[in-house]
Amino acid sequence: MSEPIAVDLRRPWANVPLAALLDASELDGLAEVPFANDGWSGSELTLIDRGDRRFILKRTSAARDWIVRFTRDDDLREAWFATALGATGFDGAWIRLASPYFGAAADGDGAAILMPDLSDELIAWERPDGNPAIRTSLLDSVLAATARLHVLGRHLPAEGSVPWCPLPERLGLLSRRAADGYRAEANPVGERFLAGWDAFDRQATLAARQLIGGLTDDPTPLVTALERLPNTILHGDLKLSNVASMVDGIAFIDWQMATLGPVAVELGWFLVANVALLPEPPEAILARYRGAVATVAADTVTDPDLGDWDAQVDLAMIVGLLLRGWRKGLDAEAGGILPTGATAVDDLGWWSARAVAASERRL
Repeated sequence: MSEPIAVDLRRPWANVPLAALLDASELDGLAEVPFANDGWSGSELTLIDRGDRRFILKRTSAARDWIVRFTRDDDLREAWFATALGATGFDGAWIRLASPYFGAAADGDGAAILMPDLSDELIAWERPDGNPAIRTSLLDSVLAATARLHVLGRHLPAEGSVPWCPLPERLGLLSRRAADGYRAEANPVGERFLAGWDAFDRQATLAARQLIGGLTDDPTPLVTALERLPNTILHGDLKLSNVASMVDGIAFIDWQMATLGPVAVELGWFLVANVALLPEPPEAILARYRGAVATVAADTVTDPDLGDWDAQVDLAMIVGLLLRGWRKGLDAEAGGILPTGATAVDDLGWWSARAVAASERRL
């Protein structure tokens, strides 16, 4: 196994001038044009066309990005990861994960992150073949890369060397309480999340509403239960739109909410954030993931040590509903149908029942 990532400064990008970053890719002096995207965080993306290749420059700061502010991201962790991944590629025995980043640099009151234009490689929400679900072969590739991150992330790097996203803030990012704060600062996402939580309150069972309401007021029981399980490196925002299928393998972008925690956090978010693309129900996806973990462990002769699997699944159910109950409420009221054939109403009912039952066992 290779040595831990050498970069251990909290803000390694701050010592890199933007001109030097651009010059290293022969971009200095080339025009930037706005790049349309569906991101919600507030970061600004521009496109630079070199002629033979297109690049994206992402500017982020506390002033621009509400996720930076809420997660107390003083060191701009995506820029940290862009610097670390750009330097190491997360390759070799450690992760074999293709890195799209070229690096990051200081820019005004924040950081600028340079990467190639991956418009053709990122997994799209709209499927070109008209099928709403992604292929199971692609799903398995994503799960294999995720499992590798989790299994080998049990050993690297040390907690103090990376500005990880705090777990309570990650869990509370989309809560009703957080949404009230976003609305108070005139952030339009606040109204969106509040409308979703209103729909959740109309559609979900009383027991589910009481569970989510209680954890919104005080997430301590969930955080405590999660802390009983082994920590590993989590990407933190594993939406399929943050996954690129590249020639040399799967690459993850947007490490803004990377954290240390049990895999329950990653799995809960993965299942709820990607429900409109997943070809199978949650139990089948979890079985595929567990198989991928076993394969990675065998291939690398590494003990995965993910702890009590039943507890991981239970807590994933609670995390998923806490993070995405607002959207499940909106989908239920819209009468949507999932790729699995389940209705959004039934999906909300399933998650509500599973989360409530899990809370009785674990919280």
